Amino acid sequence: MATAGKGLGKAIARAKQLAEPALMRVRATEFARRLKAEYEAGKAGDPEPPADGETETEAEQVANAMRAVDWAKVRAATGERKAEAAAAMRSMAAEVDWSKVQPVAAKVSSALIAAVASGQLGVGGRLGGTVARAIINDRNLAHQVSTELVKHDQPLPPDFRNVIDVTGTER
Repeated sequence: MATAGKGLGKAIARAKQLAEPALMRVRATEFARRLKAEYEAGKAGDPEPPADGETETEAEQVANAMRAVDWAKVRAATGERKAEAAAAMRSMAAEVDWSKVQPVAAKVSSALIAAVASGQLGVGGRLGGTVARAIINDRNLAHQVSTELVKHDQPLPPDFRNVIDVTGTER
């Protein structure tokens, strides 16, 4: 009985392993779609400016999510140049106007892109849209996230722009 249970457990683990790249691809595609929608809404102009403190709260939420990221795993996943991670990074990075993003905000944006592409930062729920806005630095959100990290004596995340350069997506 125990052997059958182990076999079933191994089969389930293997099935999850095989499904993970497909799931990652679906997540990346969905995130890129949401990111594009957020970007287009921003370009069209948001009829209502955020309420006082709302952007600060969003910056805190993204900063808190970034604090929980295992950056070593992100580096490993993006360093291996896995096809899924590279495709996800290309999709997300294509939405960022890198020439207009301040260096510290670009560092946060690139780190968020890498964290999402590697699966270390989930994009589900309400936080997904906020992360998308931070990636494109909507209303200077990426810069505010970096300020939030520094304010709480947290180190800034690693800069992944060199990985984005390698995948040929930085404009």
